[in-house]
Amino acid sequence: MTSAPAPAPIAVPPRAAGTRRTRRPRDLRGHVAAIVPTLFVVVAFLVPLAGLLVLSLRPTDAMNNVLPGITGAQYAEVFATPYLWGSVVESLWLAVRVSVACLVLAFPVAWYLARSTSPVGKSIVFVVTLSPLLTSEVVRSFGWRVVMAGEGPVNVLLQSLGLIDESLPLLRSPWTVFLAVVHVLLPFAVLALSASLGAIDPRLLQASADLGASGLRTFRSVVLPLATPGVVAATVIVFSLSMGVYVTPLMVGGANQSLAGLRIQTEAMVAFDQPRAAALSFVLLAVTLVVCGIVGLLGRLAERGRRG
Repeated sequence: MTSAPAPAPIAVPPRAAGTRRTRRPRDLRGHVAAIVPTLFVVVAFLVPLAGLLVLSLRPTDAMNNVLPGITGAQYAEVFATPYLWGSVVESLWLAVRVSVACLVLAFPVAWYLARSTSPVGKSIVFVVTLSPLLTSEVVRSFGWRVVMAGEGPVNVLLQSLGLIDESLPLLRSPWTVFLAVVHVLLPFAVLALSASLGAIDPRLLQASADLGASGLRTFRSVVLPLATPGVVAATVIVFSLSMGVYVTPLMVGGANQSLAGLRIQTEAMVAFDQPRAAALSFVLLAVTLVVCGIVGLLGRLAERGRRG
């Protein structure tokens, strides 16, 4: 018997000369292109922050002049003075309400943007929802002043309907400030949620419906767990921005509101106590970071529970 011929060896093309040499410089250039802007952002953020931290630890004299040395008296005054600590609590309460309202209002809009098959409808909703980002915060806040003024459209409408006899002081109302801040920050929540909702596989929704789950059950058991990253991102963004909001409350509600951003401006530019303003800024930053960390931790726990 004759043996079968051995199979011919598969020819492996030789590695092109210089591939490893050319790949490394390209990778290096890519890293440099990413590292340089990142370092610029980090340095531009950390250097002023470090200077602000040093300023918050400086003592002052009776005329609020900054003196050399290190002290924690500024932070003690922030926590011991209801005028200052109360502004942090008020900012925290406003940020919580704004975050919840933005999530509730942004979810259906983000769902429509992620699931609608109508290009025209999506374009209209997208432009209308994100149009506040096309104008400055000053312009948007001034628009709220016009709408809520004593002779503005809201008061004129209420008077024409016979609901009120005299104009309401809507510009000084905390609810007007709340609505204006929600209007300013709502687009950020829509963007964060739409990206997360768009990543949900439609077959999961169909499978839930085929198994007999109602729309509410599908939302609670399928959509909401899968949208957790978007919910966390939207909450962190909106909460962080609303904690230090300044322009909108100032223009809509006035400078006498007990919000930390306005108190910081008053301490720095009116009382000229810059160390105390810096200390209040760091207390506000610390509270913001703690709450955002808690939100992120809850999001990770929810993600682990879903996977487990």
